[in-house]
Amino acid sequence: MHRISRHAVAALVGLVLLLPWAGVGAAAGTGAGATRAADNPAQVVREQRIDARTLDLTVTSPEIDAPVTVRLLLPPAWSKTATRAWPVLWLLHGGPGDHTDWTANTHIEELAAPRDVLVVLPQTSPCSGYSDWYNSGGGGPPAWETYLVDELRPLLESQYRAGTERAVAGLSMGGLGAMKLAAAHPGMFRAVASYSGAVSTLHLSLDGGLSGPDLVKGAGAGCHTDWRRIWGEPGFPYDTTDPTDLRQRSVWERNDPLHRAAGLAGTALYVSYGDGTDAGTGWQWGDPPPSPARCTNPIRGGAEPVEHLIHGMNQQMGVRLAQLGIPAAVCAYRGVHTWPYWERELVFSFPGLMAAIGA
Repeated sequence: MHRISRHAVAALVGLVLLLPWAGVGAAAGTGAGATRAADNPAQVVREQRIDARTLDLTVTSPEIDAPVTVRLLLPPAWSKTATRAWPVLWLLHGGPGDHTDWTANTHIEELAAPRDVLVVLPQTSPCSGYSDWYNSGGGGPPAWETYLVDELRPLLESQYRAGTERAVAGLSMGGLGAMKLAAAHPGMFRAVASYSGAVSTLHLSLDGGLSGPDLVKGAGAGCHTDWRRIWGEPGFPYDTTDPTDLRQRSVWERNDPLHRAAGLAGTALYVSYGDGTDAGTGWQWGDPPPSPARCTNPIRGGAEPVEHLIHGMNQQMGVRLAQLGIPAAVCAYRGVHTWPYWERELVFSFPGLMAAIGA
């Protein structure tokens, strides 16, 4: 295992720090795993209109254990019978969140209201990992990635006027999901934004703090399930001292944004994260757009343990993107793992997400 000095990290991360939105490649197509509407096992069993611009769908699928809800924020003039489709922004929740998190904790409705965009807020589970679970090698439900990419996406495209110009964003576990789904399905999303994303699940702490697998173990506890069901065990050096004991390391790497980062080439990237120091956002809803001066690129992590870990993960991701020559807009700031920071970063990145999908 190669260790990179703190100064080298700063230099490499500086190569991608605060770049403008870049990397938009060819128009996103349907991507991998296209499913014909007639063959789609996912079904909408209930529609609930929350208000004029909010529609909740209850969806069943053999890939998941129980019905889940998908919240849609509808664009102006949207109709199921329209002859056109709309660009789509997928917003992914963290753990232990659900489809209501973004509308409950941010002003996403107000941000999206004047835009010609369909916003999709899918419910998964507090420990979904946006992944098809390992389940002791047997696979089977829950298979969240298969459900989202191969079932829910084509369902929305065939029945709810979702278009093929897509962006995806998420916080914490949702940041993992956004980066991983985009990397695993190149061309499916034109732009990706990760806010305090768990983007390096095999990150090894060198200062006695949390390591990446600790988040997965905690998520399993939050779901009241054995964390090993998700991706198995990561092996050395986390739960064994034997360097030949890799256990299910390949499963972890397959679901890890850092290891799949090459698949992000050609996609516009926005990556933001704090250092674990609660310095205050210096911004609230209604203020002018957040200033780039907030992105101070702190080198050392602060005292709040989760964002301290996220800081290390994202510095590692910055190094990897620089090594691959993949441009990204990066904002590293003084802050902790909580909603006021994530709303600020959503507001800052939203115009770039919309520009990428033509909304």
